[in-house]
Amino acid sequence: MCVTKEKKQDNHDLIVVATSELFRERGFGGVGVAEVMERAGLTHGGFYNHFTSKNALIAEASV
Repeated sequence: MCVTKEKKQDNHDLIVVATSELFRERGFGGVGVAEVMERAGLTHGGFYNHFTSKNALIAEASV
């Protein structure tokens, strides 16, 4: 299945928003990638299509 650039950006934004919410609730160490992706409504396996690591996600979600 092909995902458009716009949909990929929408998914990326969903991940960042979900991460920001979870980090505010529980802090950086209390949140896992699978939980972030579930909150965003996406599958766990898609995480690395958007970020190279959890640290990269932390950097973007903390802005």
